[in-house]
Amino acid sequence: MENIVLTYLDVFDENKQKSLEFSKYLLEDEVNKDSLFVLRVDGESMQPVINHKALVVADLSKKQLENESIYIAYYENRLWIKKAVLKNKEFYLVSINKNYSHLVYKASEVHIVAKALLTFTKL
Repeated sequence: MENIVLTYLDVFDENKQKSLEFSKYLLEDEVNKDSLFVLRVDGESMQPVINHKALVVADLSKKQLENESIYIAYYENRLWIKKAVLKNKEFYLVSINKNYSHLVYKASEVHIVAKALLTFTKL
């Protein structure tokens, strides 16, 4: 079995460097391992798909928006994780959790950083 190991800083644990190891077969598409990174989510706006404190594996090489896919975006000096939705021929980045439905951004007004590929939540 071929595994991928990615390191990240855990903002919930004194910025300690940690690693995430997972099978490459969890990824649906062929990817360049060097373009992958992992981050820990701070917030509930994407629940129930992505939980607070979940780890998300994202691909820096995938920035072309696809309807209903999830992306990491940079906006107002913060990273946001949102779902891309095509509406009236324009992409918007939206929250999945209805309690955060006010968090909607025009894709043309943000910088797309990466496409989210996997999420891991500690049970």
